[in-house]
Amino acid sequence: MLVAVAMGPGTAEVAAQDPVPVPPGGAGQDPAPKPQDAPIAIPIDVEAEKRGLPIRQFTLAEALRVGRANNVGLRAAELVPQQASQRLVEAEAFFNPEFYGGLGYGESNSPTRNQFSPEVKRVSADATLGWRQRVATGGLFDLAYEPAKLTTSGSTAFFPKLYTSVWTATYTQPLLRGAGTDYNMAAIDSARYAQAGAEQGFERQVQDTLFAIVTAYWELAFARDNYRVVGEALLVAREQLRITEERIRVQELAPRDRIADEAEVARRLEELIIAENQIRSREDDLRRLLLGGQQEQVWHFNLRPTSELTVEPPEKLPSFEECAKVAWDQRPDLKALRSEVSVAEVNLTVADRDVLPGLDLVGSYGTDGAEDSFWSAWDDALGQEYPDWGLRLQFSIPIGNQAARARRQSASLELERVRRNLYAAMLDVDKQVRDAVRQLETLTQSITASRVSVRLAESNLETEQVKLRVGSSTVFEVQRRNQELREARSRLLRYQVDFHVATGRLDYAKGTLRVPAP
Repeated sequence: MLVAVAMGPGTAEVAAQDPVPVPPGGAGQDPAPKPQDAPIAIPIDVEAEKRGLPIRQFTLAEALRVGRANNVGLRAAELVPQQASQRLVEAEAFFNPEFYGGLGYGESNSPTRNQFSPEVKRVSADATLGWRQRVATGGLFDLAYEPAKLTTSGSTAFFPKLYTSVWTATYTQPLLRGAGTDYNMAAIDSARYAQAGAEQGFERQVQDTLFAIVTAYWELAFARDNYRVVGEALLVAREQLRITEERIRVQELAPRDRIADEAEVARRLEELIIAENQIRSREDDLRRLLLGGQQEQVWHFNLRPTSELTVEPPEKLPSFEECAKVAWDQRPDLKALRSEVSVAEVNLTVADRDVLPGLDLVGSYGTDGAEDSFWSAWDDALGQEYPDWGLRLQFSIPIGNQAARARRQSASLELERVRRNLYAAMLDVDKQVRDAVRQLETLTQSITASRVSVRLAESNLETEQVKLRVGSSTVFEVQRRNQELREARSRLLRYQVDFHVATGRLDYAKGTLRVPAP
């Protein structure tokens, strides 16, 4: 059983068939078979048939869905936005309230100094419980409760046992440096913009992968159909060799006239070997994009694209202006650069505020109680029997303040740099869109012209074959027409594949390349 070509319209399908019979060599006998007379084998899937490997048939939409779900590079890249989201949570945690506390115990002994200062032994135990909270304006609120117990022996000047209970509330508000919600929310805003940029960066990588899948898919389709074209050229060369053999048999030609036809068959066989290797190589390219090679068995599937390769270009292509407008709004890389600009603006705001001197307003209010029992002291403190309060201004500024000024200048330069990068990227996007639209226009014309070339090449080959049969042409002319037909068919396939790829490139340039809905 040999694998022979099945002439399908879209892909080079393969079927197992019986050997093609060799033309008879004379009345009642066949000539001795030669290597060129063997049945024409075109083993597109011979490896799968020999090893019993499964064949995967799939459309472009199915390939895009599988690649989006399983590509190893994307599965690694999708962790980057998750990391960015955790950094946002970390930044937001700056305003989480904090509960604090402490316990203390101590003993002290004082020696006798005079009759007014006898030996005194003190035992103290204290605790601190507090709660503090930062606010968006930059202020810090602190509420603390400090109970204590003091036991004294050896002196009549102190209570033998004293309990204290103190409540204190303090609020510190920056007035210059560090003041304002825009300053104190800067870390959160930067983290939020960075998260958006990471998400857009991942989306750009998704589109990079999808476009690579589109290219690899159509390159595999081209390799398979080009194999069929090469196989058809080999069939023509084999048929010409058969005719020459027949004419030699009836002594119309000399035996040496066989050499040119045999050389032509050999050339076509070489092309066939190269074309088969291209199929295997393109399959590996697509496998790596779809499944990433994380499982050993992915290399043991034969891939067959089933999407229609034949192209009917639209009568009207989209204009550059429309596509560029969509690209400015949809391109993930432009969105990521805009996020970088926003981060730089936030950093400049912080740097501007850091140049100011430090001026803080500190307000405090407290109440305490001191009694010979804990609950009496608690009641005095809670009832605000002995309140106290105060206001204080604190001022500080580094001499020269060179560090803050340098940071502000650096932040200003960084903002200008990312803005220029954004502008340059927009120019690049315009150029990519123009190139994509222009390529589609060129390929539309090339496909139309190439179809005419194929039709004329088929007619020329048929004419030369007829002329050769009546002796008004040469074998060389038939071979030349056969080569022209093969090249014309390959060019048409190439233009059609390039049109599919160019369509994907335009979607990629606009930022609208997506996985089709199932």
